[in-house]
Amino acid sequence: MDIFEALEDRVERLLAKVKALEAENSSLRAELDAERQGRDAITTRIDSLLKRIQEEIA
Repeated sequence: MDIFEALEDRVERLLAKVKALEAENSSLRAELDAERQGRDAITTRIDSLLKRIQEEIA
C-alpha cells in the first residue's frame, strides 16, 4: 500500500467517524429537546398550582 492509498484510507475512516458523530449529536439534541419540553411542562404545572394556591389564600 503506497502512501496515497494509506492517506485515502485514513480520510475515509475520518469521514465515517465525522458522520457517526454528527448522527450521535443529532440524537443527543433530540433527547435534550425532549427533556427540555418535559421540564417546561412540569414548570408550567407547578406554576399553575402555585397560582391556584395564591388565589385560594387571597
